[in-house]
Amino acid sequence: MKMNTKTLLAAAGIAAVAFSPAAYATEGGDIATKPGAFIGASAGVPPPGIYMFNQVFTYQANLVGPGTTNALGNGPGQRTGVHANVDVQGFLFVPGWTFLGATYDAVIVQPFVDLSVGNPVNQQGSGAFNTYIVPVELSWKLWNSGFAVKTGVGIYLPDGCTTGANKLGCEALPFTVYQPELILSYIKDGWNLSAALYEEFNTANRATHYTAVTSSMWT
Repeated sequence: MKMNTKTLLAAAGIAAVAFSPAAYATEGGDIATKPGAFIGASAGVPPPGIYMFNQVFTYQANLVGPGTTNALGNGPGQRTGVHANVDVQGFLFVPGWTFLGATYDAVIVQPFVDLSVGNPVNQQGSGAFNTYIVPVELSWKLWNSGFAVKTGVGIYLPDGCTTGANKLGCEALPFTVYQPELILSYIKDGWNLSAALYEEFNTANRATHYTAVTSSMWT
């Protein structure tokens, strides 16, 4: 697998599952970037240029537990099904700049969601999720060892579809999410062994002033 292919996968992985179904019905603090989003990612950077990527996938889940019992009105043992079809369009910008020995790149991603939530919510909708931007990513190659490190800060902008009194009746999140990231990779001789760590810091819902919990993930 070539270096630029791995990096495009990394860029696509940034928002590959940028979708928050639980926010459709409750304000419990569901994460914006789902587990597994960084699978295929690496800390590498392709040659200078502008790269476009697209990813289409489907997502199914069940909302269950004490939180849904209170927020959704589910009885004991009941589940609320969630189904989504997601299309992710994005661009990776590599101008060829370096800073402190690192290669610079930037990413912008726009996810689109077709969503259905089952009983007792019974709502369907489609539209744009929050735009995701990474204005600065820095990638260091560790000599000729094959190891590389990439770090940056992504931002989910509060620009997607939101409706209702609490702004949670649509596909997007009514608040900004800041996502620092760290990717560690061994990329040599056709190998891509990578670990991606990221944490989400949420601002307050602009309608209810509730702040969702912080989430930490690794892939």
